[in-house]
Amino acid sequence: MAQVSGIRCEVGRQLHPLAFLGCRELNYGQRSALPLHPFRLSVPETALAGLLDASFNSFLQTCREDDLQYEESDLPELKEACYPDITAMLAGHRPLLAGMLVDFMIGDLLAAIGRASGYRPPRARHWGDVEAADDRAYFTVNEVQQVSFDYGQVLFDGQGYYGVYVIWLTHGRRA
Repeated sequence: MAQVSGIRCEVGRQLHPLAFLGCRELNYGQRSALPLHPFRLSVPETALAGLLDASFNSFLQTCREDDLQYEESDLPELKEACYPDITAMLAGHRPLLAGMLVDFMIGDLLAAIGRASGYRPPRARHWGDVEAADDRAYFTVNEVQQVSFDYGQVLFDGQGYYGVYVIWLTHGRRA
């Protein structure tokens, strides 16, 4: 698997392959029965836009539309800042960007890093195709506890666990 330039992940001070990172979707940030290990993901600020532009811009558009439709905002700071793109957020709205990355974009970021590292998920041939389950062993981010900016890097610190991620495709299967 390819290593994306300048992006590093350390789990317990050991370098971890980027293609084998994932994010806990269900119960993100909740207690885990598996042992948790500290991690640090370091992403160059210059790489952030390329990794997240599409999903970030889609999120901004959804926020804009919701704010207009409901005449109130879930993220008033974002509305007050006039929905800036990632580059503008890095230039002048870092605390807001850090919060958005943790609360809304961490799964998208890890998926983009995986794709950029050469990982391609298997495609299901039909509903319930368990052979297409993603059963790679990797490190799963349970929670990002802090995002900071240091010398041109965006640093994500948190906890996660080692495990096997299996997407069960049989849920709702009809006989």
